[in-house]
Amino acid sequence: MAEKIILTADLYDNAVTERKGDYTAKPRITGTVRNKQIAERILARGSELRLDTIEYILGMGDQEKVTAIAEGKSVVDGVGQYMATITGPFEGEKAAFDPAKNKLTASYVPAKLLRDTLKNVEIDTRPAVTGPVINSIIDSTTGEMNTQLTSAAPVVISGSNIKVAGDDAGIGVFFTKAGGTAQKSPLLVHNNPSELTVMLPALEDGEYTLSIVTQSAAGNKLVKEPRTYTFPVLLYVGEKPGGGGEDDRPVIE
Repeated sequence: MAEKIILTADLYDNAVTERKGDYTAKPRITGTVRNKQIAERILARGSELRLDTIEYILGMGDQEKVTAIAEGKSVVDGVGQYMATITGPFEGEKAAFDPAKNKLTASYVPAKLLRDTLKNVEIDTRPAVTGPVINSIIDSTTGEMNTQLTSAAPVVISGSNIKVAGDDAGIGVFFTKAGGTAQKSPLLVHNNPSELTVMLPALEDGEYTLSIVTQSAAGNKLVKEPRTYTFPVLLYVGEKPGGGGEDDRPVIE
């Protein structure tokens, strides 16, 4: 019998409608799972392979899938179907690809295994604690959304109730490197309930989480205790984290 999966969803007042009692739901993201954690899950279910061997095979699979997508193949696995797409305008039938106007990216469609699994997930809805919610972060230097950050450069953060306000010493916008300490943004350029423009501190290359700590609440009111919201999407500075080089490969026995 398949293991029962329960997903918690927080209910927020729908700000785009005036109808009383209209709410939207956001799944509560409780962590990030990478190939190492997937390998640990596979090992826990039972496998004759070593943990590092499983992780290495998963990494090899990722690389081959990425290469196939870049070659123009449609890649289908248990999670979804992936294929390359191009965005942006082209002037004329012989127009060349212009990186300034066009972007090569990828599309994703959930696969049957994922769709069937989601159908059987039990949703536990709960009233959300009214506080800051981050929807997106855009790097003003590169235009990238929810991915790459530029050290010591401005970013635009969108959300609700995210205005940084209050007299508590711990309020602010923070970027925390994996395994490190939180670094506070040194400057708030714009500070509004739905949008912030902040300067990043000098950040080393690596992965970061974004957090906002504020006493601001709806209606420009202040609450007694600071509230924290941590954006569930991992961000990075420098090269995008990926697989290691040849020296990182484990020996397959």
